[in-house]
Amino acid sequence: MSPNRDPLNVVIVGGSLSGLMCGIALKHAGHTVTIFEKHGNERQSHMAGVCLGPDAEAFLALHDVHDKIFHHRSHKVQALKDDERTQVFVKARRDVTNWDTLYFRLRSCFDGYVSSYYPSPPHLRDSDGIVTYEHEKEVLSIERWGDSDKMDLSVLDRRTGESAHRKADLLVGADGPDSFVRAKYLPDVGRRYVGYIAWRGTVPELEVSEETRQLLESSVTIYMMHRQHCIMYIIPGVDGALEPDSRLINFLWYTNESSEALEDIMVDGFDGHRHHNIVPAGRVREDVWRARLEHARIAPLPRPFLEVIQKIRSPFIQVITDVRSPQAAFEDGRVLLVGDALSLYRPHTAFSATQAAFHALMVEDFVGGKISLQRWEENILRYSDLHSSQSILFSSFYQCSMVAVLLAGFRYFIAVLIGLGRGGLVRSAC
Repeated sequence: MSPNRDPLNVVIVGGSLSGLMCGIALKHAGHTVTIFEKHGNERQSHMAGVCLGPDAEAFLALHDVHDKIFHHRSHKVQALKDDERTQVFVKARRDVTNWDTLYFRLRSCFDGYVSSYYPSPPHLRDSDGIVTYEHEKEVLSIERWGDSDKMDLSVLDRRTGESAHRKADLLVGADGPDSFVRAKYLPDVGRRYVGYIAWRGTVPELEVSEETRQLLESSVTIYMMHRQHCIMYIIPGVDGALEPDSRLINFLWYTNESSEALEDIMVDGFDGHRHHNIVPAGRVREDVWRARLEHARIAPLPRPFLEVIQKIRSPFIQVITDVRSPQAAFEDGRVLLVGDALSLYRPHTAFSATQAAFHALMVEDFVGGKISLQRWEENILRYSDLHSSQSILFSSFYQCSMVAVLLAGFRYFIAVLIGLGRGGLVRSAC
């Protein structure tokens, strides 16, 4: 696709964070943008924590139309010892929000969506393009429209059962790790289980002791055991509340589990079906969660971690998977992959939202003619290789043997060298 000053008709498949960020950037560039989201009009996330890295901050500085602070700031990552002494891992600023707060902020910026988080739509810019967010619309097929420069999509309305064809100058696949768009072009590339899961939940900060609150006030806190670890940190509360009595404590416990063990752990507590990647809040079986609490008492977890896990009312379970696509552009640049559809990182580097922001900024540069398609794909894949290798290194450090850590460290070192050898690392490469 050659640079074009005229507004493009852009279709984005997937209405989560990555799709919204791309949509906002292209809207502000004056393009017509349609997002097709196959689920409901509001995505749900179980209040998962989201770290805003440098690229997310760069994106928000350019495209956020709200001034309200929506994150909690930590100044260090610390480890809690068995005797409850703390040891600083790294002193670094981390701005942490929750998925829902960021999602509804982006929805407000994209299509003016009104929610309890952002009850008033923002003012439009004169240069903004026309945008729509069409939910319960599932893309069934993607084809080149004859000999033209356009893509032809068959789109199913899941409410009516009717399908229609839609044309696009540019198609952006932002439809997550099980991406339909990626499967169209790379059917053999899919997500894989990496050997461990996360037991998760949130607790109102007001419900825990003052000592635990002080421990977490300005720190992300980790407790490490043999090939497993727990992590806690503060995130905004309901409707993005940041007052000390309204915030939430986000709890995660990563444990190695065999594929056979998952067959039991992932069974729904209501209807008995086997979930693939997440057992949602309210669906975890009581016997499974009671057994996890007993493990916490026997281990034992340090008092602050034990206090929090015992107060979780609606736990959920997340299977840790990853995927990395070897290609990001198709149909001569008329189809692009972004976000988790391109690369799903393991969670320990907290780069998912930052990757989404980086991709959105790169798409904006490519569509605006600032970089070539070749340069765009090189940047995207280099970023993917680097941060995927980094996330595997972190994962190995927490969950695997020292041999695995050394091998992962070597792969990460090679990724850094390759990045430097190709003209330097892009944006937030380290």
